[in-house]
Amino acid sequence: MIDRRKFVAGAAAILAGLTLPLVGIRPAQAKTFRGVSYGASKLDIYTPDADNAPVIVYVHGGAWRLGSRSEGRAVADSFTARGYIVVSIDYSLTASAERQAREVAQAVAWVHGNISKYGGNPDRIALMGHSAGCHLASLAALSGLAPGVKALVANDTGAYDIQYLADIHGGHLPILYAALNKPAKWRNWSPISYAAGANGIPVLVAWSGAEFRRKVSTRFADALAAAGHPVTRFAGNGYSHVSIRGGMGKTGDPLNTAIANFLAANL
Repeated sequence: MIDRRKFVAGAAAILAGLTLPLVGIRPAQAKTFRGVSYGASKLDIYTPDADNAPVIVYVHGGAWRLGSRSEGRAVADSFTARGYIVVSIDYSLTASAERQAREVAQAVAWVHGNISKYGGNPDRIALMGHSAGCHLASLAALSGLAPGVKALVANDTGAYDIQYLADIHGGHLPILYAALNKPAKWRNWSPISYAAGANGIPVLVAWSGAEFRRKVSTRFADALAAAGHPVTRFAGNGYSHVSIRGGMGKTGDPLNTAIANFLAANL
């Protein structure tokens, strides 16, 4: 039985870390369009002073029950300066993982159909997420729910294979994965189940220093590579789960640089 009080306390502690201000540089030319509806929820659009720009769709973390699209601000600060449009999305925090992944896909579909109005190129869309957002982005992209995605940046989730995550924790999910605690759904909710999908899109898989995160991430990366995906790996051994999220949006950070190089080569 999951102790809800421990889950909320633990998730809140991680979220508090995730909402600390992150370093980024906002170009003077950037424009922001906040609270745009994509159907199921809302998104924010950060635009550079550019036309036909490549697009990053960012999915926030928060243990599937917390967080908001404001988390994407640091990624936008860094990547609009590089000429990318960044779209940061919300999703329903009371919904199942399957519905959340479908909402992520709905947001991608909205971006594909509308981003040209904001100067974006609908044929150059990357999906990026951290923690729970990494799980949902990976699930949406690989399962075929979001067919317009050209590249995936997957940053530090333990939920690529939920059964395996439980197995390496003595048969039970860690407390912060309580929202996924429906064993009958684990196969359908595990991105690794769809490793052969999405027409072999390029994937960057990054993980922080916890040993279980290394295990699940490298196993996922191996499955993707075996299925024909071009895979880039980032072993963030010196990062915590919180600091590796910060690295995504901090220009000059090794992870930020790795993401920039990956997107430049594949988007």
